[in-house]
Amino acid sequence: MQVVPADAIDQAIQAIETDGGVVLGNAISEEKAAEFAELVLSSPQKAPGVKGYQFYVCLLNFDTRFIELAMHPSVLALSHHLLGGRTEPALNAFAWPKEDHVRIGSVDGLVSHPGSEFGWWHMDSPMGQLNQNRPLPDFPILVNAIWALTPFSEETGATRVIPGSFKERKLPPPTQDPLEGEEYCVAPAGSVVIVPNTLWHAAGANRSDASRVGVAVNYQPWWVGRLTMDVYPIREDVWERLPPEAQALTKHQLE
Repeated sequence: MQVVPADAIDQAIQAIETDGGVVLGNAISEEKAAEFAELVLSSPQKAPGVKGYQFYVCLLNFDTRFIELAMHPSVLALSHHLLGGRTEPALNAFAWPKEDHVRIGSVDGLVSHPGSEFGWWHMDSPMGQLNQNRPLPDFPILVNAIWALTPFSEETGATRVIPGSFKERKLPPPTQDPLEGEEYCVAPAGSVVIVPNTLWHAAGANRSDASRVGVAVNYQPWWVGRLTMDVYPIREDVWERLPPEAQALTKHQLE
């Protein structure tokens, strides 16, 4: 997938329109990425994935510093571009308040340990839960921002994507095996991979001797409710410590 500077929003939009996703290079420093990676690995709330893969769920309940990743201005700008709705009312349609167009769905750690298996090819929720007898929507209902807190490479099991697969409007085949045309999202620590849920993607297999650490921040439009059955809500005492602009994007998650 194309790698563009983190502040090159127009270039990133062009890459998404061509490939279906994009990598924003060096969105935070490698030093800050390393600090976040240590925080992820110290988080106590975990859930298993495929062999060698772990999810560190609801990181905001563990440390509110993760809101810095979720509120990154370039990621928010792309999320608003992909998910935002009408900004001006029409004679026959009202406009939803612009500040409420996008909400944060989840902030979870993704850790691929040495020897981990390939992930399953998929599209993020709710694409897999829709009626598969009809073409899937050609617009995203969720945007996944996957932060590379350690280097993402083929060897470390970086996210795999099929550029252009958003045009298929159907789920990928249910396999963990390589697919024709797959690419690895190779990125230095501190970069962020933008994956709308119209794009086929899967985790790679970690063949290195170090864990690959990432954080996935999911964004959704205002009209979407609960996307999965395993949502971990934000505690109210945590939400109260967030800055006002972050509270506006997470108020729907309160327990």
